[in-house]
Order: sequence, then structure tokens, then C-alpha cells
Amino acid sequence: MAERPRTAPGCLTVDVTIGTDVAKIELSGEVDLDTLPQFEEAVRHVLLAHARIVIVDAKNLTFCDCASLGGLLRAKKRITEAPATFHLADPSHALLRLADLTRTRGALGLSPQLPTARTKPAPLNDGEPVGVAP
Repeated sequence: MAERPRTAPGCLTVDVTIGTDVAKIELSGEVDLDTLPQFEEAVRHVLLAHARIVIVDAKNLTFCDCASLGGLLRAKKRITEAPATFHLADPSHALLRLADLTRTRGALGLSPQLPTARTKPAPLNDGEPVGVAP
């Protein structure tokens, strides 16, 4: 499979594929207030095609801001009211970070953030944690 060309800074590429029941919207590049209308137009297009399942593939997003998060949430609402099924597939690190900061993973239909082991364990003194009263 050929590698997709990288998008220039500030650009968004939106690829739409419509099947019998399933539509896929692939986002690559940066989504912000200026580029969000491209995504919104793609959502309108797949809804006019009467797609029953809409997959938004966000693995190639390199930047997204609060405007794009709002756009994704509005798209999910419009799609589910159509009625159709909304699925956000392969969210990029940038989108996951924004969803974590705004606590919108659940609203986007993503699994909750799992705890990570980012901190070192407490130091031990004879088998007991230091600074903890017995």
C-alpha cells in the first residue's frame, strides 16, 4: 500500500468512503477552527448518503484543538440522531490527549483512560514505605 503524503502545517485532508451501509471519514493533518468545515461537510455528505454506520478514522491527526473537539462531539450527535452509529476509530495521540484534558473520552465513545505507572514506587526502608507511619 502506498504511503499517504504528509499534509502541510495548517492543512487537513478528509477522505470519504461510502459503502452500502458503512461510511468512513479519514482525517489527516490538523483540525482547527479554519479546517473544521471540511470535516463538517464530510459528515453532511455521509448523512445524505444514508450511511447507517459512520467511522471517523483519526489516526493521522497531528493537531486538534477545542474547536475540533466540539466539531467531533456535534458530529457524533448529528450522526446518532440520524439515526446512525458513530465510531471514532484509532484516535491519534493529539486527540486522546485533548480528550483526557477535557474529560470527554466517554462523550466521544472512547474507553476510559487507564491508569499508568508514571511514578516511581515509594522507597522502602526495611520493607516499609518511607514516611508512612506504622
